Formats: sequence, C-alpha cells, structure tokens
Amino acid sequence: MDAKMFGAFLAQVRRAQGLTQAELAEQLHVTDKAVSRWERGVGLPDINTLEPLADALGLSLADLMHCHDPGQGAPAAPVPLEDFFSMLRRRPVADWHSVRTALLRLSIALALWGIFACHGTLAVHWRSLSDGSLQADGWMSSWVVFPLLAGMEFLMLELWNSFEQSGFYHRYLEACTLLDTPFLRLTRVILELLFFFGFGFLVPCAEITIMLFN
Repeated sequence: MDAKMFGAFLAQVRRAQGLTQAELAEQLHVTDKAVSRWERGVGLPDINTLEPLADALGLSLADLMHCHDPGQGAPAAPVPLEDFFSMLRRRPVADWHSVRTALLRLSIALALWGIFACHGTLAVHWRSLSDGSLQADGWMSSWVVFPLLAGMEFLMLELWNSFEQSGFYHRYLEACTLLDTPFLRLTRVILELLFFFGFGFLVPCAEITIMLFN
C-alpha cells in the first residue's frame, strides 16, 4: 500500500463524506494529528484501525486498501489475496478505551459503596508496631476520601488516554506493526500492563483496601 496514494484517497473520501479530520479521529479513538499524518502520506494506519476506518468512510476493507472508490465501478485489476494476508494478520488486542470506561465505573461504584457502607471517619494511614501489628494514625471522613479517590482515578485514566493519543505512541505502534519483532511485541505488552495496573487498577485497589481495613 503506497502511503502517498492512500493519504490522497483518504482525504478525498473523508471530504466526500462531509467529515472533518477531528470527527473522523473521534470515531477511531485517535487524534486528528494521526489522521493528518495519514492524509499527508507520512504514515499508514495501524492494522487494527483499518477495518474501523473503512466502516467510518462507508467503504469495504478491500476498497480502502486498494484506494478504490466504489462509485467509479469495478476496480481495474483484481485484488491480490496476498495483500489481505499481509495486512489482515490481526492479533488479539485489548480495547483499552472500553477498559478505561469500565475502570472508571468501577471506581465510582466503589466510592459510592464506601461512602454509605463505611459512613463516618476512616483510617487512611497505618503504622507498624513492634509486635508486627498495625495501628491507625491517620483519619479522614468517608465523604472526602472516596470522592477524592474517584477523582484521582478519572485524572489517571485521562493521563493514560492522553498518552495513547500522543504522536510518540502512534509512531511506536507503527514501528510495532512494520517491524513486528518479538522484542517490540513484548515491550508493548509490558507497557499496556504498566498502564493498566499503574493508572487504571491502582485506585480501585486502594478503595477496596480502605473498606476492608475499616
């Protein structure tokens, strides 16, 4: 797939559909800068973005891949099957947008539960005694603790989302797609797990821990 030809075709079809770059980017959960790069021929979409992109433009995947406008009749040449085999080697990937939404809902649900189940003052800090036991030495109202934690979860998920929308991350995904080395696949898995546990699952765990200790 030629990047320049694909970019010109993408821009043409997008305009014909009456979509701005920002509107198309929103449907694909990418930035408008990513769409701009594709249209300028600087890079190609991630393999996993091709099918949603075709759907958003009202095209078949074959028409998108071969820059064919279905309104112009049949393609001049048959579609080589090897192109599909090379472009559609789709690996299972997590839908992190849905995961973030689920984590935020979980955090809010835990916060509401904590406010009403642990009504009053909560121990939020403990110190270890010489006999190995724990003693609470920090206290806060449940009406402060749980809304604060839910707010922290929202901010952390937004940071995670902002990183995924950054140009650096999209260039990294393009490198993973083009090079497809075991090292890059491993680093991508590690990076996704770090964001999941560090930016997504940490706050719900803290909410559960506070409720268990109180």
